[in-house]
Amino acid sequence: MILYGSHFFKLNGLVHNKRRFWVGAIDSAKIKKMILAEGIELVGIADAKDLILAYPPRPATNLMPSAQSVIVMAVAHSLGSVYSPDIMLWTRNKMQTSRVLDQIAEKIGRFLESEGFLSLPISADKPVELFKSDPKTGEKFRQTRAVGFLSLKHAAVSCGMGQIGRNNLLLTPQFGPHQRLCAIITEAPLEPDAKQELDLCKDCGKCAKACPSGALKNGKYEADPCMAYWSYGFKRLPPAKLTEWPSYIKMIRGHFTRRDMLMESGQTFITDVDNCIECMRVCPVGKSWKNIRPKNLAPQKSGGTE
Repeated sequence: MILYGSHFFKLNGLVHNKRRFWVGAIDSAKIKKMILAEGIELVGIADAKDLILAYPPRPATNLMPSAQSVIVMAVAHSLGSVYSPDIMLWTRNKMQTSRVLDQIAEKIGRFLESEGFLSLPISADKPVELFKSDPKTGEKFRQTRAVGFLSLKHAAVSCGMGQIGRNNLLLTPQFGPHQRLCAIITEAPLEPDAKQELDLCKDCGKCAKACPSGALKNGKYEADPCMAYWSYGFKRLPPAKLTEWPSYIKMIRGHFTRRDMLMESGQTFITDVDNCIECMRVCPVGKSWKNIRPKNLAPQKSGGTE
């Protein structure tokens, strides 16, 4: 029996309360075994100095200069919530999976620190940094972008857990796009998993066809329309030309007529409600869901549904 929170260990009938007690050296296999025993479904380890980076780049060593390893953990979403009729039901499941991940990351991080390795849990959701303009060029984005302090999906790719699909989501062989991620940055020198060249995304076009914002047109992902729809349910970006403002304002008035935007904003900040996961819902990748994925799928109800 191992009770990591209190650092009590039971071995051969003896209970130990030594802060640095461990049977043998800490290694990747033991850490993974501990994590999987807590209910985590996927775990991988990457070299902290060899991460694949998103843009703006977020090296793990910026958060911890002495970092040696990044432990990435994943928990699958309930597929029933993914295919539920209202996106708020999905949101609740997303919150629950985030809490599971965060609690285990805290527990494992505390254990690693009790063994003498500085560790930093990176939450499955907040906080994020907000960017109104490109940090490299200074050019203003048409839509404010939210960027995590560490790109969890790129960290997952770095340790061979999956690939980033056409829908800009992490795809794993087991669950496709249907998982939540968190990570632990640590000084512990753990053996990293090898990167993998996976061929999960066949560019079937289902995500592009299902996307209500047009963010997946022309074979590429455009962050601005995706963020506008995902965060507010708006199918149009703020106008780039003065002549476009009247029709944009008309759209906003229509949303205010049928929605309570103030209440929704409060709910979004408190419970992290999304307005769209259609590209996730239609993705056929994920062998674990092969036999239970619905054949017919109606769009979810959300603030952006018209």
